[in-house]
Amino acid sequence: MNTPQKRRSFDRRQLIKGAGAAAGAGIVIPNLNFGRVAAQTPGPIGVIHAADVQKYSGTTINLAVQKHTATDAIQALAPSFEEQTGIKVNFEQIPQQQMDQKQRTDLATGTGSYDVIGWFLNPEYVENDWIYPIEELRADTGSTDEALLSMDDFYAPFLQWNTYKDVLYGLPFYGESMMMYVNAPELAKVGFETPPNTLAELEEACKAITEAGRMSGIALRGSQEGNAAVYPFLAWLYGHGAYWVNQDTGEIGLNSAEALEAATVWSHFLQDYGPADVASYFWNEVQLAMQQETAAIIMDATNFGPRLEVPADSKVAGMVGYALLPEVLNADGTPRGPEQSAGRFGHPAISYGLSVPKSSEKAQAAWLFIQWATSPDVMIDTTKTGLRGDPTRESSLDDPSFIENYNFGDGTWSETIRVAFGYGLSDYFPTESVTNAQLSDVLGLALSQILTGDKSPEDAFAEAQDKSVEIQETAGLL
Repeated sequence: MNTPQKRRSFDRRQLIKGAGAAAGAGIVIPNLNFGRVAAQTPGPIGVIHAADVQKYSGTTINLAVQKHTATDAIQALAPSFEEQTGIKVNFEQIPQQQMDQKQRTDLATGTGSYDVIGWFLNPEYVENDWIYPIEELRADTGSTDEALLSMDDFYAPFLQWNTYKDVLYGLPFYGESMMMYVNAPELAKVGFETPPNTLAELEEACKAITEAGRMSGIALRGSQEGNAAVYPFLAWLYGHGAYWVNQDTGEIGLNSAEALEAATVWSHFLQDYGPADVASYFWNEVQLAMQQETAAIIMDATNFGPRLEVPADSKVAGMVGYALLPEVLNADGTPRGPEQSAGRFGHPAISYGLSVPKSSEKAQAAWLFIQWATSPDVMIDTTKTGLRGDPTRESSLDDPSFIENYNFGDGTWSETIRVAFGYGLSDYFPTESVTNAQLSDVLGLALSQILTGDKSPEDAFAEAQDKSVEIQETAGLL
């Protein structure tokens, strides 16, 4: 094999601290100081000044939310909300794979079992008139606290994610983009002192690590369940200069040469450098592959960082390098990816929002909770209470306590997040299209067929293109 040349070591101060230029966060082995304790805030956390703060005392509200470190953290702080309002909060935490179906069943039947849902905005929910617009809830001044809301403090891409046809339907509870995580010592063994910056460098690193035989070169989500593979694959698709759905015209782009190249390259990396069972990987398997040193490189959600740095759970704690997703270069050396991500792979800006279903009979009590749970003081306190590396507010990422508590890679993790959030593509998923779920099913199936070897990339994407066009035509979107 060709031994890759050593790269220059990286000065983290060179990281571009904005969304307008491309830079890679390098590997810095941190002096790990991860003794996080619960916040010691005197008095109530997230003081509520709404006029009707006690109006709903004695009410119980029921939440259907994803099982997640962010929901663990807010549940730990919920007694402060209960003490201020007299409202009892019941949490039902549901694994992501089952969350949508359970919520959909309740909303479709109108049983009103849930007063708050946590969800990734689904146009079907809105088109079926199942969810209150935020402005409708906000119009009730008795249960609205504008200081808690602090709308200008939310990252704009996360508000956009919770918006459908210019109407906001949820407040951003946790947010994520994607980044690259690398096992720094393992890469150093094969000549990489910094994470791969280009697709060609990624190939060199993955090939060398796989041939060394100690672990797989790379792991990504590959499962068809929940269309898990679609999330990371789109980063490769956009990075190759292709598109999936044109949200202005409804056109499908899976039949382009660039899209086919992206699918071919993506499957090559996973089939040749990934774990043998990568076709079954959801996000938790990808995270575990890095934690347990069965893969040297992963590309997944930005909120993985804190979980990789807990020594009790992770063999790589203190040894992780953080970087932006790589870039695909043209023959002339120019990057092929979107302008928004400075030519790199597409970076998502995805937000898990909290909303009130119209079937709830306790809408204003639920609205009080959502404001409190996403407020500036509560959000920064959740980052102190648990492994909460995914706040949706600028004030949280800028808070000295956040920077100190999550000082991974000598600060490169949090710096990379700031850039990745700025790179976020508002149309990473076709969230404005009511056919979003159907199109995801088609693409998810095609990716599964490619990864398992059931179909070639050419055949799988040709069929996916035809099915997707039929879906768009049936919906009157072409």
